[in-house]
Amino acid sequence: MSKEVKVLWLSQEEVIKAGAWDMDLVLEQVRKVNKWLVQDKINEANLLRVTWDKKLGGSRKIGIHGAIINSEEMQIAGVKSIPANPDNPVKYGMPRSNGLLTLYNYDTGLPICVMDDKIVSDQRTGAGSALGAEYGANPDSEILGLIGCGPIQDAHILATSKVMHNIKTCRVYDLRREKAEAFAQRWEKLGYKFEIVNSCPEAIADADIAYTCTSGIAVGDEYVPPEWVKKGSFHSPGSIWDYKPETVLTAFNKYGMDFVGRLEDKGFPFADLTMEGKLDKEKIAVIGRVLLSQEKLRTSPTDTIYYETLGICATDIAINYVVYNRAKEMGLGTEVYLWHEPAYF
Repeated sequence: MSKEVKVLWLSQEEVIKAGAWDMDLVLEQVRKVNKWLVQDKINEANLLRVTWDKKLGGSRKIGIHGAIINSEEMQIAGVKSIPANPDNPVKYGMPRSNGLLTLYNYDTGLPICVMDDKIVSDQRTGAGSALGAEYGANPDSEILGLIGCGPIQDAHILATSKVMHNIKTCRVYDLRREKAEAFAQRWEKLGYKFEIVNSCPEAIADADIAYTCTSGIAVGDEYVPPEWVKKGSFHSPGSIWDYKPETVLTAFNKYGMDFVGRLEDKGFPFADLTMEGKLDKEKIAVIGRVLLSQEKLRTSPTDTIYYETLGICATDIAINYVVYNRAKEMGLGTEVYLWHEPAYF
């Protein structure tokens, strides 16, 4: 019996060919994973963060995630690493972040694939916020407010367009106006009226749904005050550390999130506020339970909702496992050896 182990390498171009930009696929798997989490079909590890400046929630960092899925549809394990450096776009002309995911055979723990995870990581982030909006925003929401016009905001607007069907106006702000202009041009196909504004409050203060996606924001840099939050609106910060703690506590009356394990990770807003006794974690609705009709996120048109989607590794694993299987069917990727024969066992 051969003991050689082959591992498939999938580049970013190859994962795109195999469906990494398929938002319908991404949303489908994000829904499933959130249900599986609350059904104990996933073992999701808490996030490990390594920062260059040793600052909690520092902007130059590597996030390391891992999860094991044991569902009726798939049994697979994986580990993801995603370094981020906000200086990259301007200083080096490179993306702010990149990602690699290793898929492991569920039974043996041996690697089967190493693949780009930058695309899927961005897509599932946008899908996670949009899923919160589907159950947390008012169904007749018409104004979408966006701060930051990078790749995750692309995922936000695409995913939201698939679950919220009454959006008419999109107000966008970016420090670089040309990025906002390019963003509006890129998404004019959605049929929205785009308004490029000159400040953060102009983008989100009157929005029914607001997403903030900023670079370089860390613990202590929060900037969104309570007066920027419209009553009855839904807010989901893609970059996490945008809303001042007092804003989270006073401007909102309902809260939601995806992975409650993050309440143990100091440095995330909900975690810090619950650990400090300022926010009762029992008041935070979990989207998996909402999907299973075990609880509700919005109960009144006047509810003002703050929603955190905190990076579930299992979503990356589930989406990429589908992409991996599609890639094999398409003959994509390069096989490399981990070993021909193990040195010892």
